Amino acid sequence: MASAPRKPLKKTIAARSNAKQAASAEQKPIDRVNRDLAILNMRLHGLTFPEIARKLPEAGFKRVSVSRIYAIVGKALRSAPNQPARDLRQLELMRLDQLQAAHYKNAMNGDAAAAQRVLAIMDRRAKLLGLDAAAETGASLDEARDSLIKKLEQLARGQQPKSDANS
Repeated sequence: MASAPRKPLKKTIAARSNAKQAASAEQKPIDRVNRDLAILNMRLHGLTFPEIARKLPEAGFKRVSVSRIYAIVGKALRSAPNQPARDLRQLELMRLDQLQAAHYKNAMNGDAAAAQRVLAIMDRRAKLLGLDAAAETGASLDEARDSLIKKLEQLARGQQPKSDANS
């Protein structure tokens, strides 16, 4: 009985190795996506970046540096549609509301430390919502309007408008 010719052993091992590498390469992007989703989910649940770095191996993923986790979260927020960013902002606002509620009564009863905490929470909320930027923009618009009015008045009197450095 004649047997089929055998392939050389080196070619068979190389073919298996290439097949494993191809399967591994296909799996890596999926693993990375799952890891990134796990990171984002942990962040949405309030974990800090160092906490996420510690918990990632417990979740079955390779260890990742804190700076890499920060980059993953930042990239996701920049590249995602506005809805996830709105959701994260809303979550942060709810946390600020809870913190403020915990200290507000004491602050209103004269506890100076609680009052400082409430003011700090209010400041953080204003920054998160961009309220401080709006006030700054309003002030700069007022200055620009006043400067423009002065220049227009000078033109109306037939004078050459002075530069801002001279006025």
